[in-house]
Formats: sequence, structure tokens, C-alpha cells
Amino acid sequence: MKLSKNYIAVLLRLLRPVLAITIVALGVVMVSPAPASAVSRSTIVTVAQGQLGNAARNHESPLGSGCNYYTGYFRSWKPSAGCPYSDGVQWRDSDWCADFVKYVWRNAGVEHADVPEGDGGTLTGWAASFKDYGVQYGTWHTRSSGYTPQPGDALVFDWEQNGDIDHVGIVTSATSTTVYTIEGNSGDRIKANSYSRSNVDIVGYSAPVGAAQVQGTASIYGVLPDGRLTYTAIDAATGQRTHGAVVSTATLGFTPKAMATLNFNTILVTGQDGRLFRIDVITNRDSLVFNPPTPIATGWTHDLLAYDGNTHLFGIAGGVLRRYTVNTAKPTAANISDGELVGTGFVLKTLTTTASNWILGTAYDGRLLAYRINGVLTGAEKYTPYQLKDSTWQVFDHLISPGSGIYYGHRPEGSMHHYLDQNPHDGNGADIAGLGTVDDTGWTQTLLSAQPATV
Repeated sequence: MKLSKNYIAVLLRLLRPVLAITIVALGVVMVSPAPASAVSRSTIVTVAQGQLGNAARNHESPLGSGCNYYTGYFRSWKPSAGCPYSDGVQWRDSDWCADFVKYVWRNAGVEHADVPEGDGGTLTGWAASFKDYGVQYGTWHTRSSGYTPQPGDALVFDWEQNGDIDHVGIVTSATSTTVYTIEGNSGDRIKANSYSRSNVDIVGYSAPVGAAQVQGTASIYGVLPDGRLTYTAIDAATGQRTHGAVVSTATLGFTPKAMATLNFNTILVTGQDGRLFRIDVITNRDSLVFNPPTPIATGWTHDLLAYDGNTHLFGIAGGVLRRYTVNTAKPTAANISDGELVGTGFVLKTLTTTASNWILGTAYDGRLLAYRINGVLTGAEKYTPYQLKDSTWQVFDHLISPGSGIYYGHRPEGSMHHYLDQNPHDGNGADIAGLGTVDDTGWTQTLLSAQPATV
């Protein structure tokens, strides 16, 4: 649909939630949680998917008539002759792509989507109003800007490239090359479609105000070949280093085997002799200083360790995955439970966590694998596996995640690469996009671990 008159774009930039980074007295870089967002992107997609699957209203009735539920929901002045009535709504005849997207946003709780047109609301039955919304509230991104579309965004089109907006849909996911959508009034129906991100018909994207954006700091500890510790901070949104690498003068004093970061100043490391050490970091600001490693347990022969930020420590030894509960920030042996058996056959090259009871790793043959671990490990089904990618990820010797679908892959030659999984817990790797290289060289660590849940 086309809009002939121009709206006056009022550039009101809203303050977006950011993670406050403070430096504590001892000099450790400490990351505080982000404020809760007003709306969940996954909720927007869920509402859209629910309408796609609603056979009673996911098409015009009669087909091709223009009669649709969504225009009736918002615009009672549109013609209704020959249109049905259902779910308390008189269906009405109009182009309806914008009505559909507005319905989805409104029912997902998007800010400013519930204001009726004519009462000061920016969003109307015109597709162009979704670009106006983004411009007005500071969430507009042109296709040529390089912005990675995110779930819940409104995607607007200009079929003739003449400056008039013709159509709008909901983004469900995107890869580095493709954007996936759900759209109303697509062939007289609600349809799931996909487009090349370079498609010239795409004008750009309006993000819903209040929706969660990728933000925060990835705090990464590492061990150099000579046993010294490193600390590096990366802006999760841009992939740019913001601090470090800071390197310690002291060495661990033993040969490390596996590593997991518990919090901003506590790291667990296993030695080749099966001992588990706790490393307490004093500062990582201008230099990295830590107390002498404290041995806290024996029998830890794990090849891989990862902590999920919510009491769960995962370890793999000889293909056997176990889950341990850590009940304090500075654990001793008494604070770490006996390992619960999750399963066997976990022959992984790398291991990290993406959320509470979610682990991610690569296989030696290049597969990228995710596992949802049950909260209670009883019965036969203790976990659910997902294959996100079937090849190419064998190039990484370390895979680390600070949460929220941000992944970093380290290659043996010293490069670090940045990825975004737009829905990290849907079991589908189609929406994993490469966001570029953090550094081409310089990452010479033999072990790497990110503090969980900082993004």
C-alpha cells in the first residue's frame, strides 16, 4: 500500500537501556545487569506465528475480497459489505499488511503501538507509518546501513524504488544473507517469506521501542602458553575490544587443562594432575593481579569446563558430561556438589554455556551442537540435543559465550570471530549470523573462558 502525503519526522531519541560498567575499589571490571526491557522480541515473533497458524483468520474471506480480521480490529470506518464477523470483530475490506503488523506489535506489548490513529498515534493502516515510527522514536535502520535485522522488527518495502512505502512485515530471524518474515496481505494471506538482505525492495527496519537489543560486555579470561593470565573486554554489540588484553606478570605455576569463569573475579581451572584450582583475581584494570591459585579438589580430569551463571558447572571427561552445583561465589570443595550424570557420548572439541542449563559446543567434524539440560536429571530423557550447523565449525579451537546468543569463535592462528544467534534457544541455526572479526591476530591463549550472563 502507498502513502502519498509526507509525515513530519520528529527526531526524538529515547535513552536506551545500557549496562553500567563500574570499576570497584580493587580495580576489577564489574558488569551490572541491564534494566528489564518493556517487550520481548520473542513474544512479538510468538504472536506473529500464532496468527500465521490461526486458520480462522490467516486469510481474506472470501479469498481475494480484501475482507480481513485485522482491519476490522482497528478501523471500523472501512467497508464491511460481504465480510464475515468472528471473534467479536466485524471484518472489513482494505489493504491490511500494516494492520496485521500493528496487531502483532500491540498484542505483544510494544510501546506506542496501542495508541489509536487520530489520537496522536504514529502507527496507522499505512505501511509507511512503520518507517515514521522508527524515525520518530530513534529506532529506524536503513537496509544500506549494515544493520542486522532482529526478531520483532518491522521490515518495510518499496516495490518500485520510487520513495513510496508499499508493504510491511514482521522479521522472525535473519542470517548474514537472508531475512525471514511473517507478513499479512501476502497473496491475500498471512505468509512466512524470506528475502536476500541486499534486496533493493527493502527500504529498512524499525525496531520496536523498548525491545531488547544486544548490549553489554563480554568479559573474557585466558591463559597464555607460558601460564600467565589475560583479561579482555569486548563490546557485545559491536565486537570491538574495549579493554585489554591485560596480562599478568605471575604465572599459574601448573599446566592448565580446562577453565571456567564463575564471576568477574573468580575462575576455576583444572590441572593435568586432576586437581581443581580456584583463582581469585584482585584487579584486571591496568594490570592483571591474582592470588596464588588455591587447590580445592582432586579427581577433576575434565577436558572441558563451562559455567552457566546460575549455579551449574558442566564438565566433560572422556565423553561423559556431568553437572555440578556451585552454591557460592568463592567455592571450596564443600561448595561444589557431586557431579550428576547427564549423559555419555559427548565427544566435543569446545564447550560453553548460553543460558541456565543450556550448553553449546562444536564437534570435531564441524557440527555446532546445542543441548538443553533438564532441571532435574531423572528418567531417561535428561537433555534435548539440537544440531545448529552441520559443518565448518571445526576451524575453532575455543568457543565462548557471554549469553544472549553472542558467540565468539577462536582459531588456532590467533583470530577471534563474532557471531549472533538471534534466537539461541530455538534449536535452529538458520538465524546465526557472522558479525565479523574481533581481531585477525593476537589471541594466542591456550584456554579461553567468558563470564556468563553479562550480555
